[in-house]
Amino acid sequence: MKNVNKGLGLTVLLGLSAALTGCGEGSDELDEQLSHDAKLSFVNSLDYMADFHAKKRSISSGYSGLFDSDNVVSADVPAKEVGKTYSYSYKAINNMINLGVKDSNSGEKQDRMNTTLKDGANLWVIAWESSGDRALSVISKKQENKADVFNVRLFANGSYDVMVGGDKVTTTEKGQVTGYYAVSSCADGLKVGGNAIDLCNGDFGKSYLLVVDANGKRVMAAE
Repeated sequence: MKNVNKGLGLTVLLGLSAALTGCGEGSDELDEQLSHDAKLSFVNSLDYMADFHAKKRSISSGYSGLFDSDNVVSADVPAKEVGKTYSYSYKAINNMINLGVKDSNSGEKQDRMNTTLKDGANLWVIAWESSGDRALSVISKKQENKADVFNVRLFANGSYDVMVGGDKVTTTEKGQVTGYYAVSSCADGLKVGGNAIDLCNGDFGKSYLLVVDANGKRVMAAE
């Protein structure tokens, strides 16, 4: 009798194990079909009009086809301007994306990168240059609105001292974004590398991303 009970128990355990394994496979299959979304906003801090491209990344094909015309997602973005926002939908298992930028007129000066997306991501894609070398960088959008001030963070192509209200608050790092700083005067409340940054086209109480270089502001983008 005891042997019968043991055999029955083993059968039940094996049945439960098979059922749980089957549920796991179903869950994986569901994840593969699950659609995710991300938003990409393009910043052209270069000295020429540019096209931005995006394409799902495949490990086998690398960057192949990225600069085909059907992968343009923000065309003819003027120099030192912000392009349109692109909504990108993808399957959960295809969360890698290739990004590229090229000169709109010549089709040359092509630069590219790849990144991994998270569902609901809201990103800046920044085309920038330093000492003749061009690059693309991706950072998350972020708002920290504060009443009666311009709340700004800076993305720089080099190391520059940042002054707010006459006081040094930080030194930028090449290809990195700073934290936020509250600036009360739009004309001369912020200086980067000794250059006054004009914020007067913005609005008090709003948040902005500033792309800067050794000569000062290149792009001011509302977060």
